[in-house]
Amino acid sequence: MKENKIIIITTIFNLIVAILKLVSGIAFSFSTLIADSIQSFIDFITDITSLIANKIGKRRANKTYPFGYGQVFYLANLFTGFLLFLIGIFILYQFFFFTGKFEPDLSLAVIILIVLVLKLIVVRLLKHYGKKYKSELMIEAAKESKADFISTCVVLAIMILTFFEKYIPSYINIDKIGSFGMAIYVFYTAIKMMMSNIRGILTNDEENNEIKEDIVNGLKQFEKLQLKKVKIIKMSNYYSVFLQVKADENLTIKEYLDIEKRVKSRLKSKDKAIRFIDMEPV
Repeated sequence: MKENKIIIITTIFNLIVAILKLVSGIAFSFSTLIADSIQSFIDFITDITSLIANKIGKRRANKTYPFGYGQVFYLANLFTGFLLFLIGIFILYQFFFFTGKFEPDLSLAVIILIVLVLKLIVVRLLKHYGKKYKSELMIEAAKESKADFISTCVVLAIMILTFFEKYIPSYINIDKIGSFGMAIYVFYTAIKMMMSNIRGILTNDEENNEIKEDIVNGLKQFEKLQLKKVKIIKMSNYYSVFLQVKADENLTIKEYLDIEKRVKSRLKSKDKAIRFIDMEPV
């Protein structure tokens, strides 16, 4: 199943989830659920962003962009984190200014359970196919959807607590407390996501032992080269490899250049994620 098909399916699910939450939250005057519905609408919007970013990010590398367009994935995830931060602000607004009185109802519990099932399907799809296609975008979307799933679990817990509201002091508003707790959680998720993707844009060094081991083993067949140092830099879905090698002193320049060409060809064919190789003799 192609990446775009998965994203389209999860987009449809997120839209259904968001509509169910919003309509139910308004119908039952449940401010915590209304706030949660806005987060789900952001999931829907970011799925659309994902489709666009996925199309751009899969463009072939060229001379201008030797690592391809993979950085667009970091930018898309950064945009998602920013939207989540705005969600946190809206939820705080709900906490301070929403005046509706929530009355718990078993039919609402059923709706929330349906929402949880739909959201769990979204998380599983994104997580499974994100790992299968090594898609940074889908993996980040899975994390965001998981956050939405957890927040909906909190909504369900708050609704259950309201059934016992008569045993709780009147000055304690469970719905309000739920809204505030959700705002804190959304702020935490948003800041964590933004920091992670800013770091991905600015610093791309990565210690990838699996690729390093393949490189070391691959160079063993070239007896006239001795590997001295390997550095791997990650650029979203792609890698840039810098090698320092000690060449046999009897090698001519022509022979060295021929070996260098064969080394690069072998490493790129071994791992398609390696887009650029720089080999420096020492």
